[in-house]
Amino acid sequence: MNYDPLAKQFWLVLAFVGVIIPGAAQNVIISLEEAVRIASSKYAGLERDRLLVLQQNKLAESGTLMSPTQIFFSGEEFNFNDQSGVQSFNIQQNFNLPKKAKAQKEYYHHSALLAQRQLELTEQELKYKIKLSYYRLQHAKREQALAIENQKLYGDFLALTTTLLEKGETGKLPQLSARSHLGKAQLEREHANEKYQIAFHLFNQWLRSDTLYDVEEQVDIIQPVIVDTNLTNNPHLQVIQAKQELAVANVEIQKVKLLPQINSGLRLQNAFGTFPLFGYQIGANVPLFQKSYKKRIEAAEVGVKAQQSALKTEQQHLEQTLSELNYRIEHQLHILEYLQQDLQPIVDQQSELSLQAFQEGEISYLEYLDSLEQVLNVKKQYLEALYQFNLLRLELDYWLGK
Repeated sequence: MNYDPLAKQFWLVLAFVGVIIPGAAQNVIISLEEAVRIASSKYAGLERDRLLVLQQNKLAESGTLMSPTQIFFSGEEFNFNDQSGVQSFNIQQNFNLPKKAKAQKEYYHHSALLAQRQLELTEQELKYKIKLSYYRLQHAKREQALAIENQKLYGDFLALTTTLLEKGETGKLPQLSARSHLGKAQLEREHANEKYQIAFHLFNQWLRSDTLYDVEEQVDIIQPVIVDTNLTNNPHLQVIQAKQELAVANVEIQKVKLLPQINSGLRLQNAFGTFPLFGYQIGANVPLFQKSYKKRIEAAEVGVKAQQSALKTEQQHLEQTLSELNYRIEHQLHILEYLQQDLQPIVDQQSELSLQAFQEGEISYLEYLDSLEQVLNVKKQYLEALYQFNLLRLELDYWLGK
């Protein structure tokens, strides 16, 4: 049976397309907000912190542990030869004063608040990392597009120099130079593709989904950023503040240990054959040796001061960070505005005029290649400046708790 070679190639192409298209169709475009939502729903660290919050809330609801109830039998003046003396069935219980129960409840309450603040900090850190991964993939995607454009430009230049060589209008040197630059452009495209694939897989690892996601195309809306100095929503400060409040509650826990404990008991007795008789006792357990208790109180008070110092230190660090971010964002914004509004229109016009001038023989191929390199370098600088600007905005939002 004879096969038509063209038909065979046609079916091979169809088979190849059938393999490629389903794989590409799996890459669903996802927004930044949706990416954060999906990653948050599957991140084990958030589940861990939620369980810790639940644990502390359960402890807060449990109240203060009562001392174990003592139940025992006792005998006094007992003679084995003659059943005489006193036999008792005893129940004894110690009671804490209400102030101790209140201090313990406050301590558990602040422990639960600290766990909640830690959960919010974990959420903020996760959101920041997802956004970093998202913008990294966006940047790699735009670099990939620029590499494709770069390769096409050099490919067109090679085609032009080849045509001119065939017509005898130029020598072979321009064509060789075009091939060299095209090879370099192809290598840069391979690097851009590898960079994109790495960013793509790292981004999808955060999402942990059976579906492969890709990011939206970035819209170049560059606006001045107002650096807010209000650190009220900063999760790092909120965690330290919660630790400080817990340290204050711990001071009260140590102080109430100096309070007396009510000691009470009831007895059912058989005394020298007479039954039933009843007895009772009531008293107080008092910590007579208070030195160790007072040292623990002092240590707890030092712990409060340590947390206060930690809070001030973090505030100073954040103020310095925001000040630096303010300068860096303004500087990066100036760079973007210069590249976008001033330099890029010039080099775009220069590129068109250089190609026309080369075709008309007004400039050499070296001058045209130099002009082309300048255009591509400006575009690369713009992409990098935009990426750095986005990273600075993300960092600012992170420290402000947005």
